[in-house]
Amino acid sequence: MCTRVLNNLNRKYIATARNMDWMFPLPTSLFTFDKGLNKIGMPISDNKKDNEKALKWCSKYASVVAMVGDEQSGWASSDGMNSMGLAANVLYDCNATYAKDQPCKEGQLSVLRWVQYVLDNFVFVKEVVSEFEQQKIELVSADVPNSDGKPATLHLSVSDVTGNSAIIEVYNGQFYIHSKDDYVVMTNDPSYDQQLKIDAYWKWQWSDENIAASHTIPGGPFSADRFERALFYISHMNAPTSHDEALAQAKSVVANACVPLGYNVQMTESPNISNTLWTTLVNHSEQKYYFSNARTANTIWVDLHTFDFNEPVKRLDMVTISSDNQVINNSYEGQVNELLTPVLDPYSPNLFIPDEICRIGA
Repeated sequence: MCTRVLNNLNRKYIATARNMDWMFPLPTSLFTFDKGLNKIGMPISDNKKDNEKALKWCSKYASVVAMVGDEQSGWASSDGMNSMGLAANVLYDCNATYAKDQPCKEGQLSVLRWVQYVLDNFVFVKEVVSEFEQQKIELVSADVPNSDGKPATLHLSVSDVTGNSAIIEVYNGQFYIHSKDDYVVMTNDPSYDQQLKIDAYWKWQWSDENIAASHTIPGGPFSADRFERALFYISHMNAPTSHDEALAQAKSVVANACVPLGYNVQMTESPNISNTLWTTLVNHSEQKYYFSNARTANTIWVDLHTFDFNEPVKRLDMVTISSDNQVINNSYEGQVNELLTPVLDPYSPNLFIPDEICRIGA
């Protein structure tokens, strides 16, 4: 489930692409958030002590986020970009484990709000790495919205305008961080240290050090197959000479890691094989965020650099599920800045956090 590719072959033109794979359609919406908004890391509880444990912050940067879920089942931030060009994506990781009520932690953060916390607070990958290296945040498990109680076991990738990259995994409540600008491909399993061993093997196979270099790649939908296939293409690509070319390259590489709609996922018991539902692209330096639904013909985008935040939170539904379980894929064209409409912030508990916490722009 899911593949992420960072194209940093030319540091003038950085692009990140991500496939969102899941075993059945999920309701999905684009949200835009202005800076200066109060946020909380956990859903508001009737238990005051639970609310006191939750991480709290004020957003420093605006963002656009692809969120799955709805008002009934709750929301999960799965992918997005902020107004400084930082991209964050969470991918399924069946090995992730979360520990409850850990000592010496500053606050609890639902794994479904991990992406939003990162986008709200940081500009560069190195800042994200520094934050989670401190092991001060308790990441809390949750279920994927509209997924019949399936747990959101996730790991996080981040990339920025400099072309830097990091992958953050969580095992037994501790963060394990891999940060290097050539960590450009990420899938679901095995763990990233094992993915790096696969990386090293194939890069040797394709290199001049191998007197019988084998420029071949595996097929198949498994995570390791998709990792090797995406790595092959990004490793054999000329550096882009424009933003459009960087995006096109990233998009074509991640397309090679898609699991086609209609593929019979029941052929295997692997938890990490699912159809690709949608793909996102990030133009980091121009703050453009692209969304492509696998079931519609069009790619749409939000230009965050020119976005009019006349309302603090806006939303555009991409995929909805009706009361009789009919999947509705909404089709739009081009830039959709004007199509997002005001909504309440699903992550803002103003009843709990004093307004004076936020002093953005003061």
